[in-house]
Amino acid sequence: MAQKQGLNRGILAQGWGSLRQRTEHKAPGRVEDVPAPYTSLRCSARGWIDKNSRKSQAEFACSSCGFTCNADTNAATNVAAGQGGIPRPRRSAGAGGPTPPTRRSSVREPKPVWAGIPLF
Repeated sequence: MAQKQGLNRGILAQGWGSLRQRTEHKAPGRVEDVPAPYTSLRCSARGWIDKNSRKSQAEFACSSCGFTCNADTNAATNVAAGQGGIPRPRRSAGAGGPTPPTRRSSVREPKPVWAGIPLF
């Protein structure tokens, strides 16, 4: 228990809130908060959530569609897609449903605008 408390104090001492504020200042409107729950249990291929899909600390194998990959890679893919938080309701009793595509733009960087100034 003491080790966990020490870890928590160390994390809080690093000032992650300040990092988020500075990042938002540098990239306004492009910083997103993705809730962490269920990112490691959600299949990044189909969107199914099942606690039995997590075979071990390092292995993810979807119990529904059979998709397999490293568990950290699967969770990172879900975070990058903004897929976290509350599990989505199932479409019918006893069957899961795919995660609908997000409406976010895949464009991350703003496009440069030509100001009409000739460059020599």
